[in-house]
Order: sequence, then C-alpha cells, then structure tokens
Amino acid sequence: MDVLVDTLLSLLPQSSAPMRSAIEQVFKYFCNDVTDDGLLRMLRVIKKDLKPARHQDTDSEDNDEDDEDLLGIEEAEESDEAETGETGESDGQTDDSEAVVGVEAVDKEIPEGSDDSDGGMDDDAMFRMDTYLARILKERKNQAGGETAHSQLVLFKLRVLSLLEIYLHENPGKPQVLKVYSNLAQAFVNPHTTEGSEQLGQRIWGILQKKIFKAKDYPKGESVQLSMLEPLLEKNLKLASKPFKKKKSVVNPSKKKQSASWSRHKMITSLAQQSTFWILKIIEARKFPESELQRVLDIFQDALETYFDSKKFQMKSEFLKEIVRRRPWIGHHLFEFLLDKCCSSKSEFRRVEALDLVIEILKSLVSVTANESGRAASKKTLKNHLPKLCHVIKELVTNMPEKQSRRAEVRKFCSRVFQIISSLNLSEPFLQALEPNAHTACETQLGDVFLALKKLER
Repeated sequence: MDVLVDTLLSLLPQSSAPMRSAIEQVFKYFCNDVTDDGLLRMLRVIKKDLKPARHQDTDSEDNDEDDEDLLGIEEAEESDEAETGETGESDGQTDDSEAVVGVEAVDKEIPEGSDDSDGGMDDDAMFRMDTYLARILKERKNQAGGETAHSQLVLFKLRVLSLLEIYLHENPGKPQVLKVYSNLAQAFVNPHTTEGSEQLGQRIWGILQKKIFKAKDYPKGESVQLSMLEPLLEKNLKLASKPFKKKKSVVNPSKKKQSASWSRHKMITSLAQQSTFWILKIIEARKFPESELQRVLDIFQDALETYFDSKKFQMKSEFLKEIVRRRPWIGHHLFEFLLDKCCSSKSEFRRVEALDLVIEILKSLVSVTANESGRAASKKTLKNHLPKLCHVIKELVTNMPEKQSRRAEVRKFCSRVFQIISSLNLSEPFLQALEPNAHTACETQLGDVFLALKKLER
C-alpha cells in the first residue's frame, strides 16, 4: 500500500486535470487500507515550509512559532510512555518559547536515531519524500526563479490536501484521524507552511472544520487512548489562552497588517477552542472510568489556576462556560476548587468574571424543576456546598468592587444564588451558616434582595 501512495504522490506534482481525477479515484478506492506511514508521507508534504529557513524573520514570527510548538505533539500517538510524559509538559511551567516537537524540524537535519519529525517513517520513505519535494522546488528553477518553485509547491500541497480530504470523508471514525488532525493543526498555526498562499491556509482550515470537527463521526476504538488525548487537550487549552502579540520587528505596522495579524490570532484561538470541544467529545464517548480521568481534571484545574493568577492567560470566560455547559462532569469536579479561587484570587476582575462560571455549574448541579426525588438529590448536593457558598458571598459583599459594573455583577450573582437556595427550601441553613458580619454586609450591599431571603426564613 505504501508503494501505491508513493506512486500517486510522485504523479501529483505535474499531473493534468484528468490525471488528478484518476489519482483521486484510485486513492478513494484504496484509502481504507492506507497505512500510518502512508499518511505521514502525505502529511509531511503539507508541513513543508514554503518560506526557506534562511529567509525567515525569527523576531517577527516568535508568537507564531510558539503557537506551532504548542501543537507539536503528533508523536504522542505512537511514542512510548517516557516520550509521552516528556511531551505532556506535566509540570505546567514550561516556557512558551520551548519547542516540544517543532514543525520546523521538517527542514532541519534529524539526529541519528531520532524520529521526532517523521513519526516512524523509514529512511527510504523519507528519501522518496524529499525527492518529490526537491523536484518541485527545483522545477523550472532557471525559467522563472523561486516564485515558480513556490507556486508549484503550493499546488502540490493543495492536491495532497484533496487526497487527505478523501481519506477523512471515507474514514471519519478511524483513530488515524487524530494523526491527521494534529498534523493539519500544526500546519495551520505555522505561518511558514502557508507562506504567501491564503488559499492554502483557508483550505486547511476548511478541512479541519468540515471533515474533522463537524464530521459525521469521530475517532473511536480501543486504540484511542487517554495518553494521546491528554497532551492534545493541554496544549489546546494553552493555545486558546495565548494573548495577542504584536510583531517585535515591526515599528509602525500598517492597519492592513495589524488587521491580518489580529484575524490570524482569532482563527488560531478559535481552532484551539474547537479542538478542545472535539477532544472532550472523543474522551466522553470512550467512557473511561472516572479514576482514569484524573489527569484530564488536573489539566482543567491547572488552567483555572492560571486563569486566576496570571494576567497573560487570556482564556475567555465564555469558553470556560461553554466547556462546563457541554461537559457538566468537568464543572462538578472543579466546583469547590472554583469557589476557593473566587475567594482567594488577587485579581478582582477574574474573581468577578468567574461568578458566571459558578452559576453555570450550579445550574447543572441542582435542578429546581425536577420531580420529588430529583429535588431531594439537588437539595442534598447544594447543602454540602453551602459553607463554601456562604464564604464566597461573605468575601464578595465585604470587599465590594469599586467599579459600578462589577458591583452590579456581584449583586446579580448573589440574587441568583438566593433564588436557587430559596427554591430548594434551604434559606434557613444558609442564613445559619452565614457569619454575623456577613449578614450586616449583605443587608448593606444587597438590600431588598437579602431581606427577601430573610423573610422566607420566618
């Protein structure tokens, strides 16, 4: 099968339209049998830099290379436990500038014994692939210079993307889709992969959207392991939280360039967010035992910790709310941790912003419209959390924000909590758990909202 893939790839660069159609038909017929090596040969073409290394402006692309580094984890799918642990960045303190498995490795000499760049491709396969790429880059070199070589490589990439699109359409539930996803995501966030070709970037984006995130199926089976998914999840959460950085080497960038950079940043953030939702869907579908999901929960707890403690962590609260809305079990496990951070965080902005997240989790934890047994279970659950809820409200009303908009958010939060408490007939235990000085502060800061709750107790 690898020989067939090699043959089709060797025919693609200079093929006519009828030949390309025939190649696609043949590939569609045999694509169910394409090996991992065959896929990697195709993906290697997509990840080939369009911009030669000697022309790359390292200062101006620092941010993009950091993004690329964060997604350099496709080898976690095949590596041993030691390698998986190394790429997982479990200490959470790795600097963004540290490369894990960089896309730029495609163009650098690979040390003997290393397979970081090519995921197990044998020497012959790598030689053949380099031959295809070298032939394209040198094609018509003396006729029209580097621009022709550039355009030829872009066309080759687009044609290989057509084959990958066929593969994804025919095999949406195969574990290998994870391999295709991680490599295409790398290619998208690395600016040198699509240098000078907006069409190429849009094509990769379209395949990720239509053939992976919105496909009729997703990777399944026993071979889809948490060891593959956890690094992907962690790195996408980091990518979704990266702030927008202006290019260091550009003194006065034009509005057009600024707009293009901002648009690219938003697309990369969107890619990371959608990737997170997709990975969580795969994790939930596998029905892993709760005991095996601790690392997943730790990843989210680490993200929340950084969300509260670091101004550079730019993850949107709406994104966090959507995560717990779609996967309530994550919010349930992190609820008490979140309440603690709402009390202890030094950032007033983060503390107030997170109140909506607390309400979102509360809504999934308790149900005020359930039947009798459901209400009893909700009442028991909420009663267990009353002490910490009381502490949060005490901290909020005794340290009210100065900004009027934030004060309004605190009042809205307290009102929502009081509504849930009163609907489950827990007003009395709540007021008993609330400290005397908190009573006074609630009366002063919340007025009628708190007085109405006290009347229900009587």
